[in-house]
Parts: sequence; structure tokens; C-alpha cells
Amino acid sequence: MGTEQVSMPRRNAGQHAQSMADRIAGRLLLFFVLSLLVLLIAFVGFHGHGLTLVAIELALIAVVVVGERRTGARIGRWSRGAEGERKVGEILEELESAGWRVLHDVSLGRGNIDHVLVGPGGAFTVETKSNRGSLRLNNLDPRMLKQAYAEKKLLEMISGLEVEALLVFSEAWLIGSLPARRRGVTVLPARMLAGYLERRVVVMSQEQATEVGERLRLALEEDARLTAS
Repeated sequence: MGTEQVSMPRRNAGQHAQSMADRIAGRLLLFFVLSLLVLLIAFVGFHGHGLTLVAIELALIAVVVVGERRTGARIGRWSRGAEGERKVGEILEELESAGWRVLHDVSLGRGNIDHVLVGPGGAFTVETKSNRGSLRLNNLDPRMLKQAYAEKKLLEMISGLEVEALLVFSEAWLIGSLPARRRGVTVLPARMLAGYLERRVVVMSQEQATEVGERLRLALEEDARLTAS
């Protein structure tokens, strides 16, 4: 493979999740079209009547209904995820005037990180979850914490920076003392995110944060290049 540089264009918050929702929706539409085509062929083949045609119609209806329910649920989950990431992304972007730098939807070939943040308070990975309703901190899905912690370790390996992992819930009402520390991950709701970051002990100036952010961007680009090679 060549050694040409692979540039990482600025991505929007929730871009990956929204593209997944759109892709699944496209497949569902194709499935509907093919189902109608099969029905049309059967209608012509059986001259518009007969028990066999009725059986085919009923089978197609059942398949379409089940497929729509299952696929529709997946589309809904990805769409809610994209919406949650956009909400959290807007909060993070409001901190840019205070010297923070944010990268959204960072895809490294070894996983997708919703947001990477560098600023006066340090470096952070932000994993966003769009669960709704009430969630008890002591009953969080361990897979969420494992995912957030793995993202932190991956970024530390790539960048050489000390990174803090954040697990942020865009919609859910978290029951327990907040922010919470679980398995090396800080858990908090989106409404507390800006305040939490603004209260972090200053470990670098805005100028240093900008420099670190640029080094991080270059490190991520280099990792993307090596992954693509």
C-alpha cells in the first residue's frame, strides 16, 4: 500500500449512528419493493384468484409485518442514538470558546468514539447513551462501562495522553449520587456535563490545549493511515 496521508474530515455528532439508521431504512424500503414485486408476479401467475394466491398474500403480509417491527425497532434505536449524540455534541461545542476542542464521531477502524474532547481540564472520551426513563446507577449495564473504558484506553494508546472516560446519558434520569465513578468511568447526565467539565482542575492553558488538540488530531490521522494500510 502507498504511504499517502489519510485526512480525517471533521465529522458531525451522531453522523455514524444516523448513517446506520438511514442504511437500515433503505434496506427496509427495498424489502417492501421486492415483496410487492413477488405479490405482483404471483397475482399474474395465478390469474388473480385461487387459494394458492391467497396463501402467498397472507405469507407475504406476515413476513412484512414481522420485518417492519424488527427493523423499525433497529431504526428507532439508531435514530435515538444519533439524536442523543447531537444533543451532547452541542453541549461540548459550546465549550470551544473557553479553549476546549472537540472531535465528533471518531472512527479508528477499531471502534467508534462518539466524542473526543481536549481542553484546560484535560482529555476525555465521551460515550453517549440515549436510554429513556429511570436508571439506577447500581444497575447499569456493565457493557456500557466496558465500552466507555475501552475507548479511553484506545485513545491513550494512540495519543500518549492521560484520558478520562465519560459515560453520558442524554435522556435518562439517573438515580443515585452524581456524577458517579464506576469501573474507571465517570457517569453523569447530559444536563451536568458542561458544569462538570468547567469545574475540572486546570491542567493546561488554552494555548496548550489547542496545541494538544492539534497533536491529538495528527495522532488520530496517523492511526487512520496505518489502519488503512
